[in-house]
Amino acid sequence: MNWITRWKKIGIKVKQIFKKQPLSQEATDWKNCPQCKKISYKPDLFNNSYICECSFHFDLPPKLRMDSLFDSNYEMIDAPDNIDPDPLSFEVKDGAREGYRYIDKIKKYRKATGQKTALICASGNISNLSAVVVCFNPKFGAGRFGPAENEHFLKAANFAIQKKVDIWVVVYQSSGIDVHTGVTGLAGMTKSIIAMNEIKKNNIPTFCVAARATAGGTYASSFFMHDFIIVESKCVENLLFSGKRVTANILKGTDQIPDDFGTGPGVMKSGLADITLESRKELKETIANLASIILKKEESKISNEEEIENRESDIKVSSAS
Repeated sequence: MNWITRWKKIGIKVKQIFKKQPLSQEATDWKNCPQCKKISYKPDLFNNSYICECSFHFDLPPKLRMDSLFDSNYEMIDAPDNIDPDPLSFEVKDGAREGYRYIDKIKKYRKATGQKTALICASGNISNLSAVVVCFNPKFGAGRFGPAENEHFLKAANFAIQKKVDIWVVVYQSSGIDVHTGVTGLAGMTKSIIAMNEIKKNNIPTFCVAARATAGGTYASSFFMHDFIIVESKCVENLLFSGKRVTANILKGTDQIPDDFGTGPGVMKSGLADITLESRKELKETIANLASIILKKEESKISNEEEIENRESDIKVSSAS
């Protein structure tokens, strides 16, 4: 056996070893905590709502999010079928990314998540209050908000209005408007704002849950349209329109940007959120308590208006007689 044959065999063995290695952390049963650097066993994290022993909150899969919020069974609100997620047929024909087609990436997202869009929408009961919950999935293109997501959001909003649900909840984990879709994607900012206004016209209390990393057009549109903005934990970061580096370039200096810029505590300090929770385990109870208070006030207001109307009608009848 000469040295060429020997090196070929060694090369084959190395390739076999690398093939056996997981492609990413998702393929393993362990997750490394960026805060305490401890490696946690996924089943243990699952049982603790994906919260590390140091209280760091990992991204919670949307399905588990729905299971933890709703009382029992809930009904999915499926995405519309007739929406093109790639209206510009975006493709790179030459250059460094020659042959890149955006629709291929969408297909990969759909296969990996089992979703048609980056949203999961469902209706059910939260502490006996009827609710519609919209949840962004960061595994689907970092929670992109494109034309398909726009229409899915509108369909869920229409459902909430038609069914006259008690509360509307949106869990945000979004990188912003999908730039590959151009103006068609940007229209989602306006559409989502109109949808939120219609929900409010129907006296449905609305809750924004800032779970992690919400930026760009999503942050600049429907995010701040809610009655309550709840930061899920102190670990939440990247709640901003643009990142520190981009913002620093705009301001021509990083000395103007605080260290807590875009973090949960920083957002609270700026008055852009109403409450920061210690743990996502408190989320369901917090939403239910706030909603109960609002709904009781609304009932009291309606009953007072009806009482005033009845008194006015009695006065008119007595004066006429």
